[in-house]
Amino acid sequence: MSAPVFITAASISAELHQAMMEARGLALTAKNARALAVRAGSRTVGFRAITDFIEELASAIIQQSQAINNDAEHLSNQAVSAWRSDMANERFHWVRAQNSTHADSISGRILACEQRSGSLNQELQPGLRRLIDQLEESRKHIRTANLIATSSHVEASSAGDFRGQLEVIADNIRETAERIGGHLNRANALLSQNHRERKAAC
Repeated sequence: MSAPVFITAASISAELHQAMMEARGLALTAKNARALAVRAGSRTVGFRAITDFIEELASAIIQQSQAINNDAEHLSNQAVSAWRSDMANERFHWVRAQNSTHADSISGRILACEQRSGSLNQELQPGLRRLIDQLEESRKHIRTANLIATSSHVEASSAGDFRGQLEVIADNIRETAERIGGHLNRANALLSQNHRERKAAC
């Protein structure tokens, strides 16, 4: 019953790893943009302020992705324990069905195993919910990044000879944010589907 949870956790970890790589690229883009804005002088004061915010945002995405990944790993370990307990429970039931003469001797173990399986599976629910909430928080950062990309285009328009270069950077910010958003959306979809299926099974 719980096997899909740790498979899902592994898939989420892969998506978050890609999101972190993209966020590191976004931080580098911000550094390059700041250097260019300094060269452009007073015409890009607004752009320089935006690059500071982009760098902070990239750092926040990286930190949050790492935190979510740690929680996903913990959830995966819980799911493995629950899956093993479910498998043991199934084996006990199979033994009792095959050999009724020993049914009484394993009834206590079956009851204990069922209780442990139920407890472990119930513990997974709040963990899944927390991960969903954390992913939604990260997705808010991406919506902010898209707004920043739009502001970057506006600021670039007044940069004179540097306009073209700054517009390329603004496009890069938007494209990177969209890729990070894609990874987070896929992670969220995997997790939400698993959460719904487990709630329906309870």
